[in-house]
Amino acid sequence: MANQWNRTVWGTALLFGLLGLALQWWRMSSLTSSMDQGILFQILWNGLHGHPFESTLSSQLSTNVVHAGELPRLGYHRLGQHFTPILLLWMPLIAAFGKWVLPMLQVVLITGAGLLLYQLAKGLVNRQLATMLTLAFYGANAVIGPMLGNFADFSQLPFAVFALLLGLQQRRSWLIAIAALAIPLIREDTGVLLVGVGIWLAVRDRSRRWLAALLMLWGGGYVLLATNVFMPLFSEDSSKRFMMENYGSFVEGQGQASSLEVLGQVLQKPLLLLQELIDPPGKTLRYFAGMGLPLLFIPFIALDSWLLMALPLMGVLLASSFNDPLSLSIRYTYLVVPGLFAGAVYWWSRHQELFEQRRLRRVWAGCIVLSLLLGLSSNPNNSLSLLIPDSINPWSYRSPAVQWNHARAAMAAINTIPEGASVSASTPLIPHLAARPVLIRFPYHVDYTDRAGVDRSVDWIAIDLDYHSRDARRVAKHRRSLEKIKARLDALEANNTPQVVNDGVVALNRGAKSNPEAAQAYQQLRQQLP
Repeated sequence: MANQWNRTVWGTALLFGLLGLALQWWRMSSLTSSMDQGILFQILWNGLHGHPFESTLSSQLSTNVVHAGELPRLGYHRLGQHFTPILLLWMPLIAAFGKWVLPMLQVVLITGAGLLLYQLAKGLVNRQLATMLTLAFYGANAVIGPMLGNFADFSQLPFAVFALLLGLQQRRSWLIAIAALAIPLIREDTGVLLVGVGIWLAVRDRSRRWLAALLMLWGGGYVLLATNVFMPLFSEDSSKRFMMENYGSFVEGQGQASSLEVLGQVLQKPLLLLQELIDPPGKTLRYFAGMGLPLLFIPFIALDSWLLMALPLMGVLLASSFNDPLSLSIRYTYLVVPGLFAGAVYWWSRHQELFEQRRLRRVWAGCIVLSLLLGLSSNPNNSLSLLIPDSINPWSYRSPAVQWNHARAAMAAINTIPEGASVSASTPLIPHLAARPVLIRFPYHVDYTDRAGVDRSVDWIAIDLDYHSRDARRVAKHRRSLEKIKARLDALEANNTPQVVNDGVVALNRGAKSNPEAAQAYQQLRQQLP
C-alpha cells in the first residue's frame, strides 16, 4: 500500500512538472513572458560578464528615474531594490542554457517543494493522508498561478522552508544549517519566515528553544541589516520607493522611511493596522478562501499554520503594491504557502482519526478539484492563452497558430539586432533581448546614461505594434497607451529608420541607412493603427 501512495505522489509530481515546463515553454515561445523575467535574466547575464546584479531595466524602476526624472543608468545595481544574493547560484545554468533557465527552474523548484512536503508529511501521518496533502499542494491555485508566471525570487521559498522543517523533524543538522542560511538570502524580507519558524519551534519544542532563538535572531537580524545597511549602499530605492509604495499609509507626509521606521509606526497605530489588515474586505476574504480551499480550510484553525505564516501574511495584507499582493496568481503567495501547508501537516498529525471518514475525504478531494479548476480557468499569467481567452469582456482571444506565427515573425525581426547593441523594446520582446548590457522598456525611455555619466540614445528600438494596438479599439487604457507610443515614434522618425517590419513588429536603427522596403511597410503599418 505504501508503494501505491508513493507512486501516486511521484506520478502527480511528474505530470505537474511536465505540464508546468510545457506551459512555461509556451509562455516564452509565444511572447507572453514580460519585463520581470527580463530583469532577472539581465542581472545574471551581466554577472557572467563581470557586472553582477546590474540591470538597466531595473534602473527604470529606481526612485532616481521614477521620482527624480533621471535617465536609466548603465551600472545600476538591483541590490538597492531587492537584496537577492542567492540568485548567484543560478549563474552557471544561465551560462549553459540562456534565457530558458529561469522559467524552467521555477517549475522544478515548485515541483521539488511538493516532494519535500510529502517527505515531511509521511514522517508524521499515514501515507494516504500524506498523499492527500501533497495533492492539495499540486492542486492549489496559490501554488500553480505564480509558478506559471515570470520567474520570481519567492519561488525558491517553499523548497527552502520545507527543507528546513524536514531537517528539524529528522534532526539533520547539515540540512537545518543549509536551509536556514539560504532562506534570508532569497530576498531582503524573506528572513521573516525564519522568524516564524523560530516562534513555532519555541512553542512546540521547548528542548530546542536555543535553536529557535538562533533562527529568529538570524532571520530577523538579517532583514534589519539588509534593509537598513546593505541596500542603502546601492541606492535609496528601499526607503524612498518600496517602503513608501507598500506601507505609505503608516508614514504619511514623509518622503522616505526605513523598515525600522515603518515597523515603529505600525506598532504605534493599532487601529490603522487593523484597518489595513482587512481592507478591502471582499478581496481579503476571497484571498483567504482561495488559499484555504485545497486544504479544506484547516490552516485557519491550526495553531501551527498561524505560528508559521502570521508574519509573512501580515506583510502581504499590509502591502499596497500596484502588483496586487492579494492576487493568487502573483508571487507573494509563496511567502504564505510554506506555513499554510506545513501547518496543515502538523494539525493532521494530531487529528488523523478524522481522515478515516469517507465523506470528509470526498469533500476534501472535491475542494482540491475545485481549486484546480478555478485556478486554471482564470488563465493565470496568461499561461493558458492558447486555450482560454485573455479577457471575456471585452473579448480577447487569439488562436495558438496566430500566437505562434506572430512570435516567429517577432523573433525573426529582433534577431537582426546585433549582440551587445543597446535597445529599447516593447514588454513582450524584453525577455528575448535581455542578454545585453543596455536594455530599457519602450516607450518609457529611449535614452540612458553610460558608465562615464554621458547621456546616450539607444542603437535600436524594437516595437511590437501588434501587441500595443491589439485591444486599443476596445479598451480605453490601451488606446491611451497607443497614443503615447505613436507620439514617441513621431519624435523618433528623424533619426531612427526602420530596418525590419514583420507582422507588426518593427526594428528601428538609429542613424542607419533607410531600408526602402521596410520603410514602406512601416508607413503602411502606421496608417493602419487605430
